[in-house]
Amino acid sequence: MAVVQISRIQVRRGQKNIGSGLPQLASGELGWAIDTRELFIGNGSVSEGAPAVGNTKVLTEYDDLFRLADTYAYRADDSYILTGPNSSNPVRRNLQDRLDDRVSVRSFGAKGDGVQVATTELQTAIDQLYINSANKASPQSRVKLHLEPGEYLIDDVLYLPPNATLIGAGSGKTIITQTTAGKGVIQTVNSSSTPGAPANDSTSTYNNQAQNIRLEGLTLKLQNAGKALVLQSCRNSKFADVHIEGPWTASDSIVSTNVGIELNNLSGTVESSNNDFSKCSISGFSYGVLSNWDTNNNHWHDTKFSTLGHGIVFGETMVLGAPGTGMSTGPVSNLISTCEFEDINRHGIWIEKGTQNSSKGNSFIRVGCDGGTEEQPSYSVIKFVEATNKSDDYFARTATLISGGISSSVPYIPEVEGPATFNLSYENAITFGKLNGTRLFRLPADTNQSFDINYSLVSQSYNVVRNGTLNITVDTRSNPEKVQISDDFNFVGDESYSDNYEFTHTFRDADLDLTIDTLDVNMTSLMPIDDQTEFKFVINSKKTV
Repeated sequence: MAVVQISRIQVRRGQKNIGSGLPQLASGELGWAIDTRELFIGNGSVSEGAPAVGNTKVLTEYDDLFRLADTYAYRADDSYILTGPNSSNPVRRNLQDRLDDRVSVRSFGAKGDGVQVATTELQTAIDQLYINSANKASPQSRVKLHLEPGEYLIDDVLYLPPNATLIGAGSGKTIITQTTAGKGVIQTVNSSSTPGAPANDSTSTYNNQAQNIRLEGLTLKLQNAGKALVLQSCRNSKFADVHIEGPWTASDSIVSTNVGIELNNLSGTVESSNNDFSKCSISGFSYGVLSNWDTNNNHWHDTKFSTLGHGIVFGETMVLGAPGTGMSTGPVSNLISTCEFEDINRHGIWIEKGTQNSSKGNSFIRVGCDGGTEEQPSYSVIKFVEATNKSDDYFARTATLISGGISSSVPYIPEVEGPATFNLSYENAITFGKLNGTRLFRLPADTNQSFDINYSLVSQSYNVVRNGTLNITVDTRSNPEKVQISDDFNFVGDESYSDNYEFTHTFRDADLDLTIDTLDVNMTSLMPIDDQTEFKFVINSKKTV
């Protein structure tokens, strides 16, 4: 039988947030809160069997299930872990609060699908989390913003304020790609920024400048030439597993507007300092890292630099001024350690202005070869212009250029150019017979310098063992150039052979550019013609004088 009429059910109704609020409903009586769109039913009395007097909420489409579900407790089934006063009373939280512990850019609409241009969504997430006036600069605002795997396209710079933390799924997994020519990926700003209005660096102070920023597990990619990551007056920040990728190739021009990481200062007080770069990589730029300011105490370690015009350049165009200007000393006390430099057209490290900077434990392969091989170097691997900078590194060039067998027309362009103390740590062994001024190995002759070479001479046919230290001092300021060679050795064996070995030298202009560039170290051996002598040597250090 068809239903032709339904009687109207009377429901008590009113506003929950007006007056005394929701009244006590009778047993089984329905109550509708008009203002909050909530439905309740009366419990009834305890004498009727109700567990408690009151009203029970009936779920509707307007209820937030995450906030109503307050039964989450950490490791609730493990009684040995106490989150509350005892195992029977754990700390309980609603699911909404639990889910809010982890913040995702997808909660702000960024899809990471490689199609959506997500500039607005990403910047909104950054602004609302870190410079929202409701909790700006408070500890509660210092959350981690997670970027799930995917490619996030942007068409403008993302501005990163103090205390911002962006965490991706790993370099190569979470990619932020700048699609617009002339635009970078990320630039730091101070805390006077407001949502949608990044502050100008001229308003920065030591207290409000960009600081305590963290980027981890990301790739920052430029489709066109530009500056990928600009640290504008940024200090005490960390960058880990960040790959910075540009479109530059070895055949492109080297221009200062094409930079992987640029460090800038506002002044001598507001500067980029004490930043740490760990397990990062930079490729495809004219300059991997560039700073023309007094940027101090920054550290790059376990980082790879590849396919670049220059690796790290400090003070290239600086004109030093008065103290406090941010351009009074050049970069000072920066450390580059255990990094890899590979396929760098010109200098791996170039410090034009700045002192007390250190390069330690790095490896340089095909650096300074202008896109070629180690056999045809064009530039020094490291260039220091001012004193007190140091290098203790491995250079693939050394084994090639120091060898006596390389073409005489190839100049010894040095591993480290300019006033510096550094270790070559090169070791080799050569076997020879009777010689008359034959080249054993080569050294650079580009500046005033000295070399200490430990060696041993052991005849395989005669009773001769000679160990010594060869000190070679080069003076290129004189005309003609001068060399002083001292040979301090101990001899064991037949004394008639003790002086049968003599080191000599030859200055050469290997590339015929009218400048002396190479020092040949030669050997004259007066041993019998059937002699075979093994010559082992270690170049421990080179020090400019």
